[in-house]
Parts: sequence; C-alpha cells; structure tokens
Amino acid sequence: MSTQHSYLPASTLEKTASYNHARYSHTLKIFSDVASRSKHDQQTCCEEWNVQDVLEHATMVMTMVDQVDADNPNLSTDSDPVALAAHYAQGIEGRWNEESLKKIVQTPFGEMTVDDFLGIIWLDTITHVWDIADASAIDHCIPQAMAEEAYDVMKPREAGLRGPGRFGPALEPTSDDAVDRYIALTGRASVRG
Repeated sequence: MSTQHSYLPASTLEKTASYNHARYSHTLKIFSDVASRSKHDQQTCCEEWNVQDVLEHATMVMTMVDQVDADNPNLSTDSDPVALAAHYAQGIEGRWNEESLKKIVQTPFGEMTVDDFLGIIWLDTITHVWDIADASAIDHCIPQAMAEEAYDVMKPREAGLRGPGRFGPALEPTSDDAVDRYIALTGRASVRG
C-alpha cells in the first residue's frame, strides 16, 4: 500500500468491501466529526448557503448514496443533518459487500458500479467538510494524503464535475498545502480570507 493511502485506519480497510468503500466511509466519519462542531449560522463559500444549508445538502447526498442501489429509494431527509451524518458514519462500514458493490446503478454521473460511484462521490463530501470547517473556523481534519488523493481523483475528471450545482472554475492555489491545492481545484476560496 502506498503512503498516500496511509490515512485510512486499518480497521476501516478491514471492515469495508473495497478501497472506494473504505475511503467513502472515512470521509463520512470526518464529515460527522466536523458537522458536530460546526456553527450552523455561518456563511460558507457556497453562494447564499450557510453551514446549515451545506449540512442539509451533504446529508441529502449521503441519503442518495445510501439508496443508490435500492429499487424504490426514499430520499426524504427530515432528520437533523448532524444526527443523520452521524447515523451514516456509524453504519457505512457494513453497508455494502463485494457483490453489492458490483451492481450497475444510475448515478448523477451516468451508469456505473456502486463501487465506482463511491470512488467519485466522496469528493463532494470531503469538499463540504472543508466548506463547513472554513465557515465555522474549526479544523477540517482532512489528512494531507487524503487531499492529495482527492486532487488526483478529481483532476482527470474535472471537466465532468464542473458546472452549476457542482464545482466552479479552478483557482490558483495560495500555498503548497495539499488541502489548499485541492480546494483551489474545486474553485473555492476561504470566507475567512
């Protein structure tokens, strides 16, 4: 295993059915932690969205991911988003097995396996971790190696991930920090300057 993957706890790798599943699981745990410490009324870098809005959006996406392989998905999210994020973070490791990860499903990015979908959608979640932490002036807890990996996953797909409701045009990074570099690629800038 490369050092880039060293940010994933061994227990997560053991309890999940694939690397993409493990990475998504770890992302949900970081999200849940940051969400529990967030300041909901703070403005984020997402135009017209405060932290509460980002929490609601991100947990709606988590609900969609959780039900991506369901025959009749129920995408209502009436729960408190912090509680819902904690719920998904706690149950994610056992959510799929090797067989269910092979199922072809319809996603916002087209038809693909559940596993391939998890290999893309974690970018949305980890980006919103940063949005929430930045607005709340708290530590984002994103490991440098995870940010490097996010950059490497997004860079070849960026054309398909940009546009309204997705990522904006890339910005010039302000430092060599891996998180800053990834966030600049997503087109975001800190609300704290």
